[in-house]
This record gives sequence, C-alpha cells and structure tokens, in this order.
Amino acid sequence: MLLDIVDNLPRLRLSSSHFKIILWLLKECGVRNIPSYYSFRKMQASLRNLCGSTPQAYTSTVGNRFFVNDVRDSVARDFANPEVAKHLNFYPEETTGPVSEVWQAQRWKEFKPSELTPMFSRGLRQFYIDEVAELDTGEKVMPLAWVKYDGVLCGECVEVIPSTGWHIGTECRSVPTSRIAYNYFDVVERIGDKFIWAEGVEAPQMPNMLRDLAEGDDLYVVMIPLWADDVSGNKSKQYNKHINMYMVNSNLPGQLLQQEYFVRFVSTSPNATSPEQFSAIKAQIQSTHTKPIRCFNAETQRNCCVILRVPSLPADNPQQSEEASHLGGNANLKCRRCMVGGCHEHTESDEGYHALHLVGIARTAAETKKTLLEQLDLAMYGVKAPIEKLQTATGVKDKVAQYWIDILIDRAQNLKAESPGKTDEVIANELRVWLEEQPGDKVNPLLDIEGLDPNRDTPVEILHTILLGIVKYVWHMLYTSWSTQDQDLFVIRLQSTDLDGLTSPPIRAAYMIQYKNNLIGKHFKTLMQTMVFHMHGLVTVPPEMFPLVKSVSVLGPLLWAGEMDDTKQYTEDLTILTANVLDTFGDNDPARIINKMKLHLLPHLVEDAVRFGPPIRNSTEVFEGFNAIFRLCSVLSNHQAPSRDIAMKFASMDRLKHVLSGGYWKEGDTWVCAGSNVLAVLKSKPIIQRHLGWVSPKKTVPGQIRLEAKKKSPVLQWAETQASSSNFTDIFELAPVASKWYSGISLFAQSGDACKKGSWICAHDASVSRKNILFGRLLEILSPESGVMGIAVLEHFMISERLHPNFDMPVLHRPDAAENQHVSVAASAVLFRFSAQHDCRIANCQPTASKAIVQERSETSRTISLLEHADDSHFIINMAALHNATLLRRVLPRALTVPRQLYPDRKAHHTERAATLRISQLTKRARTQEKRRNTLAQKAAQGRVAEELDLERSETESEDEGEAADQNKRPVTQKRKRTRQ
Repeated sequence: MLLDIVDNLPRLRLSSSHFKIILWLLKECGVRNIPSYYSFRKMQASLRNLCGSTPQAYTSTVGNRFFVNDVRDSVARDFANPEVAKHLNFYPEETTGPVSEVWQAQRWKEFKPSELTPMFSRGLRQFYIDEVAELDTGEKVMPLAWVKYDGVLCGECVEVIPSTGWHIGTECRSVPTSRIAYNYFDVVERIGDKFIWAEGVEAPQMPNMLRDLAEGDDLYVVMIPLWADDVSGNKSKQYNKHINMYMVNSNLPGQLLQQEYFVRFVSTSPNATSPEQFSAIKAQIQSTHTKPIRCFNAETQRNCCVILRVPSLPADNPQQSEEASHLGGNANLKCRRCMVGGCHEHTESDEGYHALHLVGIARTAAETKKTLLEQLDLAMYGVKAPIEKLQTATGVKDKVAQYWIDILIDRAQNLKAESPGKTDEVIANELRVWLEEQPGDKVNPLLDIEGLDPNRDTPVEILHTILLGIVKYVWHMLYTSWSTQDQDLFVIRLQSTDLDGLTSPPIRAAYMIQYKNNLIGKHFKTLMQTMVFHMHGLVTVPPEMFPLVKSVSVLGPLLWAGEMDDTKQYTEDLTILTANVLDTFGDNDPARIINKMKLHLLPHLVEDAVRFGPPIRNSTEVFEGFNAIFRLCSVLSNHQAPSRDIAMKFASMDRLKHVLSGGYWKEGDTWVCAGSNVLAVLKSKPIIQRHLGWVSPKKTVPGQIRLEAKKKSPVLQWAETQASSSNFTDIFELAPVASKWYSGISLFAQSGDACKKGSWICAHDASVSRKNILFGRLLEILSPESGVMGIAVLEHFMISERLHPNFDMPVLHRPDAAENQHVSVAASAVLFRFSAQHDCRIANCQPTASKAIVQERSETSRTISLLEHADDSHFIINMAALHNATLLRRVLPRALTVPRQLYPDRKAHHTERAATLRISQLTKRARTQEKRRNTLAQKAAQGRVAEELDLERSETESEDEGEAADQNKRPVTQKRKRTRQ
C-alpha cells in the first residue's frame, strides 16, 4: 500500500526508472516481500478493476481518437467517500444571512423543480414533489419544490382539498419537511383508494414518474461545472498543446472546491478539440437522465441514484467564446454574452461608445443554434461570402459547424460541376438529406445540453479578466508613462510596503520592475492592493492615472470576497465600482473601451453575482494550479498514447485518494472500505495530506496565544508590562501585582488570523455590551502564569468621520486623550487583522532609510533604499486589501465604505469621450494610411531599383557574353591567317 501511495502522489511523480531504483533499494536494505516492478503494476491493475475506473476510448466525428475518465464514476466516488458525502448539498437555499454558495444564488432556481433533486427521504420513506403528502396535522398538501430556508429544508406546497372530487389549491406556502408525516403511498393506504380528482383539475401523474428511474433508491441531482483550456504538456518553453478538461462537484461548498483534492481530471488530447471532447462528455451526462448513476451514499449508508447536470462553464475568455460559439475578442461584436459592438463607425459614435459601458441585448443558446443552422443551410449553396457575412453580422462561429460548412461548400461546388443542369435548390435539398444521414454533432454539442446556455452560463472569470486583463492594462499604462527617476522611486516605495494584513507573498519590487512585461497573477494581485499608495509625486505619470488606479484597486476586494452580506447592496456597489473603472479607463485612453473585450465584460459581473454568487466562486485558479499535475503526467508519458496514459494515471491517483479517504467500493453485494490502518495514513500524516491536495480544517481557539521561548523571554511582573498602564484593565480581575506573566509572539483572532506584534487589528471593547469596536496596532501579548485569560494591548487609533481626501479611504489617527493611547482587551476579543498603510503622501516620506541585502541567508554589505516614515501617527485603512475585506466592511460605518459614482451623468461624459475618441481614431487611421502609402512607395521604389539593377545586370551579362564570343573567334582567325601564310 505504501508503494502505491508513493507512486500516486500528484505533485511528486516518479518515472519508471525512479520507481525501479526504490524497489532495488528496499531489497538491498533487507525488506521482505518486495514485489517486482511488473507484479506491482499487475497489482495496481487489479485494484483499478476492484475500486477504480478505466478510461473509455472515443472517436470524434472528425476521426480523432482520445480517452475520457467517466464523469459518472467520479461522481459515484464522491457519494461513496465519507469525507466528501457529508458536505454535499442537494437543494437550493434562501438565506437571510450572507450568500456564499452557488445554491444560495439564483442559478439553481432557474432549473425546473423536476430537474433538481425531486425528493427527500426520512427513514425508509421517500417524499417526492408533485405527489400528495400528509402533514402531522392531517392536512393534505402537494409539494411542488424543495427549498432550504436558512438551512431548514422546506416544501413549497399547495393544499389538496377533499370535496366533490379532490381539488388543488392555488396558494403556495413553505412547510418544513419535519411536518410532512406521510408520503403518497401512505396517504393512498390511509384513504383506502386512489385520488379521484374533480372535473377540470389538472393533476400531475402520481406516483411521480421519477420513482421509476430510482427503482426504490434515493434520487439526487448533482451539478458538475466543466472546465476546458489549452495547456502545454511540457515544463519547458517549447509549447506542446493539449486540450484539457476538468470538473468539480459544485454540490460541495465553495471553500472545498478551491482545493486540488476535489478537482477531477476528465480528458485530454493533443488532437481532439474541446467541442469533440465535450461531445463525449455530453453523452455521459445525458445518459444519466434515463439511466441514473447507481452508487452508495456513505453519509446515509444507503444505495442511491444520481442525475448529472451542467450549471456553468468556467474558463478563460477565449475558451468561453469558443464554448459559446462566438468569434472571440477580435470580432466586431466582441461579447459572447450580449450583442453589443459593431463596426468602428458605430462604436465610435455617441450611442455606440456609451453602449459598450453597459450590458447589451442578451445572446441565447436558441438564437445561437438557429444562426449556426442558417450557416449550414447557406453552405449547401456552395458560396462562402454569405456565410462569412452572417458570421460577421452576428459574431457567431462554431468549430463543429465550420467543419461541416467546409465539407458542404466543397460538395455543393462539385455537384454543380458534375451536374450543371441541376438548380441550386435541388443541390441544396440533396445536401440536406446527406447531412441528416451523417453521424455526430452538426453544431456545438454544448448547445444541446438540457438546462445549459453557453452564452449566459460562461461567468466572467476574475483571474484572466481582472488580474491578467484590467490590472495588466493599468500596469502597462503606468510603466510606459514614467521616467527612470519615477520608476526608481516607485520601486523603493513598493519594496517599503507593509505586507501585514495583505493577501500577498513577499514583494520583490526590483524583480517586478526588471521583468515588468512578464508578470503573472500573483504579481498583479499584489499591485492591485498596493500601487495606489505609491503614485504620488511621480512627475511624468499623467494625473488621470491616479483615479484609474484607485478605482481598479477598490474593485478588487468586492470580487475576491467569499460572501455577499446583502445581495442587493453588493450588486449596487459593484455596479458603481465597475462603472468607475470603465469611465476612468475612458479618461485615459477611450480607444481601449472599443478594443478590449475584457473591459466590456465588467458590467456582466453584476448579473453573474446574482446568478452564481460571489465572483470568486467562478475563479479558475485551482484549475490553473492543477495543470502542474497534468504536466508531470505528460512529461512521464512516452507520448505514443498521451491521452490514454495521462487518463490512466489520473484514474490511478483518484482511486488512491478514494481508498485512503475511507471510500466504499462494491465486493459482490457488499459495500466495503479499507481498514483502519490504511485510513490512518491520510488522517494522521500531514505530509500525505499535503501531497494529495487535502487541506484539513484549521482548528483555532480565539484568544489562544503562542508564547516566546522561555530562554528568550523572562517572566514579567505586572508592573513591568505595558498593560499595567493601559486603559480598561479593571475588567480583567487581574491577579495580584506579584503575579507572573509571559510575553506572547502571536494570538489567534476570532477570524482564525494569527496576529503578531505590530499587526493592525480590530477588537471588541471591554464593555459589557461589547458593541463598540476598537481599531489599533497590537503592542503587547500577555499570558498569565495561571493560563486563565490572555491580554492584548493595543495602540489605540480612532476612525476619522471623513474619508481621506485623495484615497477616499478611512483614516486612522491617535486619540486626543493621553489616557486612551493604550487599551487592553481580552485576547479572545480580537476579531480580525486588517491592512493599514502609512500616509506617506501627507507626511512626505523620503527614501532615506536603507537595509542590508540578504543573499544565501546572510546579510551582505550591499543595501537597498527604503522609505523612512516621517511620523507614526497618520495611517490609512487599506480598502484595496483582499484579506478580511468583508469583515472590515461589516464593522466600518456604511458612510465610509459606500462607493461614489465619479460621473453621475455617465451618458453625457461618454459623449465627451466619444468626441475625443473620434478625433484620435481619425488621426490614428490617417497615420496608418500614410505609413501604408510610404511603405508601398518604398516597395515600389525598391521594385524600380531592382528592375534597373536587373537591366544593368542583364546588359552586363550580354556584353560579357559578346566579349567572350569575340575572344573565342580571334584565335581561329589568327590560325587561318597563319595557315594562309
């Protein structure tokens, strides 16, 4: 078993040669019963047949062959895994608290009740929708849907009334399932007869037809978002293109889905396109609608059936355009979600430019499919021009349809050549019959998945759209505008940033500037949170850049927030912030608005937040990270059958994770799992958890203190502590003055943050009500010898009533009264840590400090310049920080966090910018035309010179040939003369 674990660690892949060396080493060390390499592989194959799955081979319509790990097997393992099954949620939820999950948003509620989980079970009874049930009061009702209300499962029920025949009421009410006592079969047995409905009553068929699918087992519906992208199979720079597909089970909480453990590999191919692979996956998903997955539910310890549905298609923007049968960002109609855009005459007009800042008329899957079928029909007449014109006018183009379009055009042209007497309509009819007879998809297979609309269900992805899009644009505009002196000053300021409370790795400012054209997501995430504080005094940077940087910075925390406290307020704030970003982009460069599709996608974030929940739930960072595992599998493949080899390896890794997690598999008629010793490997070995991508939930106790080493920290008497002279100490009922105290390094806040000395923290005050919130910098952490209650001493700061005049962020200042400078609170009263930055703009801090450069873990004689803060009193709460952004907004007054529209009359402002745009674009096109004319003139001149050179060369060659001929003739003449003589 241990050898199997070593061979299946996702991020520690071993080649066959490595593994053979390990086997040899174990034998040399005298370990008994070491298998040979081939017997070990044979054992793994037997385990795969016992509790794993085997990749299935598919051949696409185009003829490409690839292998797919069955998504049905992946979902079945989720149910049979006790570590996963306990987290599964099957019902949409209405909540009065924060919205953090997709089932709390609107997307699940868009499905019909019969397309969601149609039943719940209690004991051996199953209660289905559209069936009569009886409450504990004896009242007859008919549940129409199951919905959770703040975690309590309820039925949306209408009353069933006995009269002259049974009647169905019209008023719907929510009834907790705990009150539903008897199901349909119980009710029929209790009334002694079937229901005779009154005349005119349209009652659903009873019992529910879905019972026949389940065959007595529990029936669930699982949502599986499908991710696809092109990924290099090499670790080197040489690109080795593969089209990969992964999936997750979105019935699991969003926090779990950010772990690699819950990502499932589906397929890969260096040859088959994503539509070809989607076609195979579509067939697997649709098969569950008539033949559900049969599996074991480890949570209920009962057999169950599962139907699969696809709620969304997370990916980067080019891939999502392909999935939506859209031309992409270079089309006239650039948006896959709506019909906004057009030719440059329209987009540069007042109305067209304004429309790019808003959501346009929505695209739908039905209209997209209709357009593709129209393109196929046009292809049957053998002319390309009408098809290309339609694609340009609609922005709709599809790889699958294009494959058939090319074939149809060729066949139509050949038929016309072979039979000139046939009319175009006759040939088109023949091709319609021929196309109908061809197997496989004729258009994008995603357009035919029930309940999925690729145009609407491709939510905006914040990694590629925000970090690698919006922030990257801002960064480029910034560094291309500054001088060398401004750049050096920015580097010093960036390196001096206080990182405490930020979601950021240690900053390497010099590296980021040196490779400013090649930064990646983590760098842009750092810049988004920090660069707004470092732009003052950069002489060569246009003043319009600061509002742009500020608007982008404050947008980030809303998008990376894991919860939406109030969906209505959240979407209102998001609408204003995205509008500010677009308007400030227009102030700096209005041409970007018409050229960059990612900018137009910002307004679509509002709709996505309502439908899918917090935008962070649609982030693809976990999939991008999972690509590293794929590359390791690809590198170790012999590349003869890469799709099969990689799929086999991922199936083996999934099988191992399933066994170690306590997952069940079937032996005969019994569901079994691994023994306790095997299960202990994952539960008790953190190194194995880390390598399998499993993140155990943090178990922190609020107020728990980590103490300094006793050798480094002497015991303190009460009078020696900062707390002894602080305010509010009387509430602690402190030990006598002679009591002993120990100094702490850090403490755990209620949020789970580890707060160190110097951290900016938020805490409850010492009053009985604990309603007042304190802000300050952690000065001292004390733990009494008795260990009863720790103390946190804060440098107390007050929140100004007004925002900072430049940054529009809350300002921290010291209190006026000297006695309130230091405040002591219970360590358990610390709420969370946040980011605060020194107000260097007002204090005019200069780069006069220095720090030794560390190389090879040792300080060198070389130094780097840093900012030296002019005071220790002026600080700003960093509202651009991602960490604890939601918690911070809960404790701050709404007046200090509400966003403000930069331009109340946006349309008038856009009209002004459109006028500027038309002038700049006209000048740009004139320059382009002039450049083109010059280029053509140069080429023409070069052509004339070449002609003259060719003429000269030809003349020279002819002269040379003539001289050669003369020389050949002269000896003969002289010889003749000699002969005469």
